[in-house]
Amino acid sequence: MRLEYRILWFEDQPDNTKYHEDRIRNGLARLGFEPNVDMRVVVAGSGDPLANLPAQHDVDLVLMDWKLGGGHDGATVARGVRRSFRDTDIVFYSSEAPQALRKLIFDQDIDGVYCFHRTSLSERTMGLIRSQMRKVLDLNHMRGIVMAATSDLDQAMIQCLEIVQAIVYPTGAEVFAADIGAQVAHSLRSKAEDIDKLARKGRLDKLLHEPAFGAALRLTVLQTEIKKIADRINEIHLIEGLNRYQSEVITPRNDFAHRRAVIQGGKLVLEGRQEPFDQDGMIALRLKLLNHSDNLRALLSLLKEMADAAGEPALAAQIAGVEELVQEASKAGETQMAGVASDGSLPRQ
Repeated sequence: MRLEYRILWFEDQPDNTKYHEDRIRNGLARLGFEPNVDMRVVVAGSGDPLANLPAQHDVDLVLMDWKLGGGHDGATVARGVRRSFRDTDIVFYSSEAPQALRKLIFDQDIDGVYCFHRTSLSERTMGLIRSQMRKVLDLNHMRGIVMAATSDLDQAMIQCLEIVQAIVYPTGAEVFAADIGAQVAHSLRSKAEDIDKLARKGRLDKLLHEPAFGAALRLTVLQTEIKKIADRINEIHLIEGLNRYQSEVITPRNDFAHRRAVIQGGKLVLEGRQEPFDQDGMIALRLKLLNHSDNLRALLSLLKEMADAAGEPALAAQIAGVEELVQEASKAGETQMAGVASDGSLPRQ
């Protein structure tokens, strides 16, 4: 799920930029993105600052101090970074006047670089990020972000159901499988015969991944099973989060997948809906998707604690592995912050 915004940052005194880093992180969070800052501290003895760089499609923005430590020249490092990140915006900053920085960059024949004064670094950087957002967050790209994010959430819900089965039905999956099989068969009668066979055989592994066992049914089954152990769950907000999943995840996902964009009252909306498709609405939607991803991860953690308390170390280890997969799923996706370039990177300004 690419609701993450990733910054590669070169600095020799990161404590001096902590204020700006915090403001940029908070600004990204308010835009509905998870900030991920890879701070490369360039000082004497730190080695080559250009070693082990991430792939271009894994970076949305590069920030670089002009006066790096360890005898490294910021402009020289910037030239090496540009070779590795041809389509990524670079911010060059210093306490020197921006005009001096621009001349330095010009002399090094580096393009696509923004020059900011250190005192206004966070404000100017957030302005640049908002400009990036306006470029890439149109309807089709937002469809991609929503579909990728909700697909990852679907997988997290499947993992939750597998673990719930092990806790609620520790002696076997037959009862759980039969219940799921009955609900799927009712939802899609044309596949009832095959699904009933799976249910009779207790093939939970097949049923959980059965296309007819869609997101809405998965949610219903998970809610039903969680209620059976509700007295063991002190974090009521986790259950409340599941209760909002239909309206805040499944319905928007279906809307983006199946509704046409139309102009209504001078505003762009999805056909049959009243809410305008604008920047504020997309920020709110991204924040909801992030919240539900956090909610499912927290639920997995709670289930792991239950498994530990029940003396099931193997199950606890399985859940720990699932937690790691869900964590990675929340960061992975097919697009680079819903970018438009063929390699997934953001366009240059």
